[in-house]
Amino acid sequence: MRARPLDGLGLTAAGLVMVAGYAALLAWAMNTQTYSVWGGLIAVPVVVLLNALLIWVVARRHQPWLMRVMAWGYLAKLAGITMRYLVLYVLYDGGGDAERYNLYAAANYRLWREGAFVWEPGGKQGTQVLELITTTVYALTGPSPFAGFVVFGSLAYWGIYLLYRAFATALPAADHRRYALLVFLLPSVLYWPSSIGKEAWLLLFVGVTSLGAAHLFTQRPTWLLLLTVGGLGTALVRPHMAVLLVTSLVVAQVLRPASTKPLGVLSKVGGLVVMAAAALLLTQQSAEFLGIDDLTAQGVIEEIGWASGQTAQGGSSFTPVPLTNPLGVPVAFVTLLFRPFPWESGNIQMLAQSLEGLFVLGLVVASFSRWRGVWRSLTREPYLAFSLTYVVAFVLAFSQFANFGILARQRVLMLPLVLVLLALPKATLLADRPTEEVTRDVTVPG
Repeated sequence: MRARPLDGLGLTAAGLVMVAGYAALLAWAMNTQTYSVWGGLIAVPVVVLLNALLIWVVARRHQPWLMRVMAWGYLAKLAGITMRYLVLYVLYDGGGDAERYNLYAAANYRLWREGAFVWEPGGKQGTQVLELITTTVYALTGPSPFAGFVVFGSLAYWGIYLLYRAFATALPAADHRRYALLVFLLPSVLYWPSSIGKEAWLLLFVGVTSLGAAHLFTQRPTWLLLLTVGGLGTALVRPHMAVLLVTSLVVAQVLRPASTKPLGVLSKVGGLVVMAAAALLLTQQSAEFLGIDDLTAQGVIEEIGWASGQTAQGGSSFTPVPLTNPLGVPVAFVTLLFRPFPWESGNIQMLAQSLEGLFVLGLVVASFSRWRGVWRSLTREPYLAFSLTYVVAFVLAFSQFANFGILARQRVLMLPLVLVLLALPKATLLADRPTEEVTRDVTVPG
């Protein structure tokens, strides 16, 4: 039906009213509020429009349903960003790591704009790097915490998109629509990595690394670049996370079947050598830049152990079961995947997290026919081996963290790869696919 002229006039009038209202709000804020408020009113619409344009450019290459999922996913992400901001700055009056990064960046961004890059070595490496990243953001947006939240939340959003691309590239027979709906709209992924902080940055580079793994397993030439960028971006903030990702890649490459062609074995060994060399170079450069003396396995264990000891405090603390206990490993999986349970929740945030945990538990049970054959598919689908190894390593590494709030934030860095196992084909088709299919060039569907 053709639109009537009055319809066009009504839309134009509504648009003019919105523009006038926004102009009045901006004028009021500039006269009565600090830059952290009115600056956000200028920077945030620009950031949102840039992301909307990028979504349109990226999603138009896929099926129409993915554009809808991505658009609704970004709108939901903006809601999660707003909620995260209100909780941190209204409910908790600026308490949290985000305020530390905000204060540092607000004090130094003007110097950066003038070309005087200030950096004082010392302190914990991940915190220092986030201070520098936040200062870079503020050099562009100005010192507005909400604008910073939108920038970091958008980085996390694109990390999720890259995780979707990795899934669709490596597993063309899987349920892409189911995975997209879960990974773009899961509440904890919308909420936790939506502030100025490490989780948003890390989720972006977990996505880059996962896409690099998918390109490696489907023999695409960009795999080395993606893995290098992903590993470096992760190691800058949390070197032990980079170790978990590299370990998962090595395991998947070892299990990956060699092609039946004469150079198949040589290609597999060559991939392992290149990966090991890149990992060694990345580790050495990261250690030198960040001032870390020990990135060995023992050093990583000690770092995680130290961090675990700092978590057993606050209203959301609990007593983890040691891994030396026979029940330690299964309890660790239940804790990292599903807890807190509703009766363990001490506030609204943890109650919401507990409801999501019950949803994920129900999804695991309901998806039994999807993941029951995963063990037989590990040698045929290396991306499954990568995902499962990462999940297992993540659970064991963080099993002794004793605070539900901290675990909820860390869990979002693992959940997208858990969801891989819940979006496989209903029948055990993966186990029946011939080995040669693993190495074919895959055209990514929507």
